[in-house]
Amino acid sequence: MIKNTKPVIILIISFIYVTGLILSGCTSFPSAISKYQTGYNFSAVKSYTFYDRNSDFSEFQNISDATRNSIELAIEQVLDKNGFKYRIKDEADIVITYHLVSENSKELLRYNIGVAYCSGCLRGGEAQREKRPWKVIPGSLIVDIIDPDKKRSIWRSVYYLKINADKDNSKEAQLKIYQAIDAMIDKYPHSRKTSKINNA
Repeated sequence: MIKNTKPVIILIISFIYVTGLILSGCTSFPSAISKYQTGYNFSAVKSYTFYDRNSDFSEFQNISDATRNSIELAIEQVLDKNGFKYRIKDEADIVITYHLVSENSKELLRYNIGVAYCSGCLRGGEAQREKRPWKVIPGSLIVDIIDPDKKRSIWRSVYYLKINADKDNSKEAQLKIYQAIDAMIDKYPHSRKTSKINNA
């Protein structure tokens, strides 16, 4: 006599579904990738700043003030958490810049020229060491560390952000930006004790 197998089938399907949810929840965020100038003393960096909104930097890309605020807020939160201090322009060790990659390739070219980005000059980082592909596609967020004296990029990280302007509300977009910045700053080429303490 064949027993009713319907409850067993439902149980198996439920198990598969729950397992899928757990695995998708455990999926890590896309990893950031970075490059940096090996000769620079990153361990000496203790403070940071941004370029003023009325500087040439704001002309490198046409993004809203709300998006700029979200990105800069996330950068401040992550850097502060990692022991870096915000200082005014002339007192900071580094300048932080960023670029949200769009379909307009000319904007990225203008930004790269503006921050004096030289891919061949940045020989450190897993992008070089592990020969990982350096993908900069629309939807990616770029963060650069600028040497204020030489006015050129000495570190760059890229993270595929994938913000959906039609679906993501402001809170969701801010969370995605924060997670991206957090993953990117984790690639900073000098481990800070304060970072380990605050992230424990």
